[in-house]
Amino acid sequence: MATELTNTWIDEARQGNELALKKLLAACYPVLHHRISSRMDPRMRPRLEPEDMLQQIYLEVFRRIDGFENRGPNSFLTWVLTIADSKLADAHRECFRKKRDLARELRAGDNARSESAYQLLDQAYADSTTPSRVVRRDEAVAAVVSCLDKLSDAHRAVLELRFLRGLSVGEVASRLGKSEASIVAATKRALAALRTAMDERGEFTRGA
Repeated sequence: MATELTNTWIDEARQGNELALKKLLAACYPVLHHRISSRMDPRMRPRLEPEDMLQQIYLEVFRRIDGFENRGPNSFLTWVLTIADSKLADAHRECFRKKRDLARELRAGDNARSESAYQLLDQAYADSTTPSRVVRRDEAVAAVVSCLDKLSDAHRAVLELRFLRGLSVGEVASRLGKSEASIVAATKRALAALRTAMDERGEFTRGA
């Protein structure tokens, strides 16, 4: 990016020229996309795609461009990559904070989320003819939490959004960028995967 044209774009962008800034970001796109894709934890993908991260980075660049100092070749790219790394770290912490919070809520055993986990267990065994043993509520919830962690990211995400967060099929489809039909099919597969994981521990159903 160490060209006279690039320096002109930088000068114009710092003066508020949005088109110049868009040209700079377009020039950065291949490197920036690779940076995000290679460093994003795969477990984040059901909730956040690289393109989503890029939009957040672009907004931050637009917000801070007037404070950028051109210190020579590739300084703009280096600056943008620094913003990208910071945004990605923030997104990672937020993603896994929510996961830890959800696990704590489910293990609490006396709130709405715990009841949702208990009902999820019913859903997993709704079409099963396998004899199931009765367990206490706290045992069932603990088993659900443990087994959810063993599922694929896609299966865990659809079950969390659909049953633990209480979103409708349409809302889940919108959140994950899928069609409603695909969410219905994915939910069935995810419930089957959960039941398999539960069966490895022993069969479960609602208890006292």
